[in-house]
Amino acid sequence: MFFSVTLAKNPKSLILKNKLLYLTTICLSGGLLYSTYNYTYVKAIESLPLAITSLFNFSNAVVLVLLMRLFFKEKITVKKVICCLISLVGILFVLEIFSGGDGDITTIGIFWGVSVTVSLAFAYTIDYFHIQKEIPFYVVQTYTCLGAIIVYSFNYSVWDLFKELGSITIQHGAVLWLVLLLYFVNVAISYGATTASYNFIDASYTSMTYVLEPTVAATAGFLLYAQRLSAVQIIGMVISVSAIVYMQYIESKGEG
Repeated sequence: MFFSVTLAKNPKSLILKNKLLYLTTICLSGGLLYSTYNYTYVKAIESLPLAITSLFNFSNAVVLVLLMRLFFKEKITVKKVICCLISLVGILFVLEIFSGGDGDITTIGIFWGVSVTVSLAFAYTIDYFHIQKEIPFYVVQTYTCLGAIIVYSFNYSVWDLFKELGSITIQHGAVLWLVLLLYFVNVAISYGATTASYNFIDASYTSMTYVLEPTVAATAGFLLYAQRLSAVQIIGMVISVSAIVYMQYIESKGEG
């Protein structure tokens, strides 16, 4: 998808003249960091309750605050730290972490969860670096996906993938392809929008909006599937979203 966008908008941007270093780091980001993130995320889901896994996924924002300071000299202000902590508390309520009914937390599960947090934070840091070097976000994502495909192909060829999809299609029909298409479009929009946002705000602020993921999921579950939405979850939504709104407000005022 990103390759198609690049061809439509500016095919010449694929040729990173005098930027061999950037091409290498983009591909390495996709091949190592994003591949590591996807792998560890699946392992974390296998080892931890889904709510805890989502919490580790969101926690990349906290690590990004430190990485933005280390590599880009972005200020770590008291207000930014407070917003991170408040949104984290909101997430805890939305995911009902304290309900105690989601299963055991294992050592290996924590290891995979921390790996999710760190790998995603570093991947976003490298993406932010490339955007600051004025490489279009769709070019960054094109080469990132290329790097990931190369790594995945060592363990699972494209031919094997389509053979397995074909056998699954026989069992589940065309609905499988519809689900895959919707998932593909959502992931592409998510990664593309995340990378594009680095043109306007630093990566830690972008990752803070991950707080909306469980909020939207809980709301959609209530509206579409009649799932339970407790008062505690609603309070958590208000807390987490308020932290994001306030953070954006102080950033726009130059007070962050």
